[in-house]
Amino acid sequence: MSEPFTDSTEAVTDRPLNLPEYFLLLCLDDEKGKLLLDGPTVGMGIAGAALVELARRGRLEVTRSTVRTIEHPQQVFAADPNPPAWAHSTGLEWPLEQVWDIIRAFTRHRDAEQWINRFSRQTLRDAVAASLVKRGIVEEDESMVLWIFHRTRYRERDEHFEHELRDRIRGVLMDGQPADDVTWPLISLMRTTRLLHRLFPDVDKAHIRAAAVTPVGSPATELSMSEALLATENAVAEALTATTGGASALD
Repeated sequence: MSEPFTDSTEAVTDRPLNLPEYFLLLCLDDEKGKLLLDGPTVGMGIAGAALVELARRGRLEVTRSTVRTIEHPQQVFAADPNPPAWAHSTGLEWPLEQVWDIIRAFTRHRDAEQWINRFSRQTLRDAVAASLVKRGIVEEDESMVLWIFHRTRYRERDEHFEHELRDRIRGVLMDGQPADDVTWPLISLMRTTRLLHRLFPDVDKAHIRAAAVTPVGSPATELSMSEALLATENAVAEALTATTGGASALD
């Protein structure tokens, strides 16, 4: 069943991009606007990024077996001597708010990997793309192939966001700069989905692994973020096993 990610009524703001938006930008070919990975893998990456972002914002507690919504993030960051800006905000942008609402409304047990599989469908990917379109970062290009198949691509209009992000990631992987709670999970997600070697083919594998598995950010949310990233890795590996008959190593 597709999730009801209805169109956003959110006003256009200058807020920072969230992890699903950043991940989708990295997955788009700069010139052609097509995905650099297959759709299902991108979908799992975006779904994982959504859970990691909600955990980063103190709105989800993620363990190996459970995912629990949190109403008031200030409780999560109460012991953090340097709480992030969102520690006292309960607001979430679209479609993260709908993801959070769906998890909150679900009454049966479901772990992070199950949620990633559920949210990996194209509806969430389209909603994240629509958010980027609304902010003027990408433009939607619809066409027909052979007058039969509908094709949608997203070409970048404002390259600043992706170029700045790539510079930050390159600095972590190649120049020894410290990671943060944006670059760390994105490096992990790119490694999990095999995107990282396409964008940064010359980076040493040892540096990639170190950056991908070393938590960075608020001590209050590192564990939940790590568990969401591990669940994404497991979901991608299981999908690969199902389609190819055997999983391959990440490195």
